[in-house]
Order: sequence, then structure tokens, then C-alpha cells
Amino acid sequence: MWMWLLLATAGADSALEKAQALEASGDDVGAVAVLERAVTADPSWAMARLELGRLQLKLGQRTDAAEVHLDVARSLAPENPRAHYLFALAADAQGQRRAARAALEVALALRDDYADARYRLAGLLYADGDYARAADAYRAYVATHPEATGARLQLAASLERSGRAPAAEQELRSLLAVEASRALAGRRLVELLEREGKGAEAAKVRASLEPPKRQLRALKPSRR
Repeated sequence: MWMWLLLATAGADSALEKAQALEASGDDVGAVAVLERAVTADPSWAMARLELGRLQLKLGQRTDAAEVHLDVARSLAPENPRAHYLFALAADAQGQRRAARAALEVALALRDDYADARYRLAGLLYADGDYARAADAYRAYVATHPEATGARLQLAASLERSGRAPAAEQELRSLLAVEASRALAGRRLVELLEREGKGAEAAKVRASLEPPKRQLRALKPSRR
């Protein structure tokens, strides 16, 4: 009995290693084929279903099949936050945002520092018009990823839409100091200030965004 279990475990590890090697070499289709055979041989193998679903999502094909494999995987391994996260991606790809949100919330309940899950949840909350919760999710993400200017811009948008315009203004002003986001943050700040009836402040920000005028050097007098 023990020998059979050892052989089965070794075979499982071999299948995963082979799939990983194929993916690393760029052969995602071959990796999928290996994992499909592994799942057929052992339908209750959660890790094989998890990796199979992930690869199917990566390929962008058969997201319906990926959703099924990942749903089974999370039922087999309910304490694995990654299984719930990947299922959420598949559900979202299938247009099932409510299921995706619920799965992301489970992933975060299992692992509070799951940054990718929090960022995805923030995006879904924003898309669903739940701006207050989206702002809270974006703020939590930005707290650990201050360099993520895209998330900070979305945080500002969520804050404004949830009725917290001063906080949105503060976030956009802080982004003016980041060269990569200065132009876009500046435009959004100008628009926000104008919506708030702060035309003079909007004009100042707009002027600060204009490139400095080139100073032409005076020509030396001709020696003729």
C-alpha cells in the first residue's frame, strides 16, 4: 500500500514538473496537454486542476473549461487563496462579476495581504459602481504599492465618485510629483477643480503643466 502511494505521488510530481518545464520553454499547449492527462487520471488532484485552469486562462482559450477546473480546485482545496483568485479571473472572463467578487473576497479573507486579489476586487467594485468600497480597496493596495501610479489614479477617481473630492484632489496633487503620471494627473486635477468650481486653482495647475517657453539668445552683432 505504501509503495503504491509513493509511486502515485512520484507520478504526480513528475507530471507537474513536466508541465512546468514545458511552460518554461514556451510550450504552453504541451503543458496543457500534460495536465489534462493528469486530471483525467486523477480528477481529485487539486493542484493539477489549478495549474490547468491557470494555463487555459493564460492562453485565453476555453475560459469556460478553465472556470470549471478552477471551481473544482477551490472546492478540493478551500483553504488555498490562489484557487479562489484564479477562479475569480475565470468567472470575470465569463462575465460573472458577482461570482468573481465573491471569490476575491474569500481569497482576501484567507490571505489579507493578497495584493493581486485586492487590486482585482477594487477594479470590479469600481466597474459595478461601488465607489466607496473601491476607494478603500485601492487605498489598501496603494499602501503597499505606492509606485503603482495607475492604481493611485483609480483611487482618486473612486474617491471623487464616492463624494470625497478633497481626498481625490490631495491624491492627484501628490501624483504631480511623479514624472510618469504628472501630465495625466495634472489633466484630471484640472478637470476635478473645474467641476468643484475652483477655476482659479485649475488655471494655476494648467499653467504649471505647460512646458517652459524657450528663451532665444540674443544674436551677436555683425562684425561687418
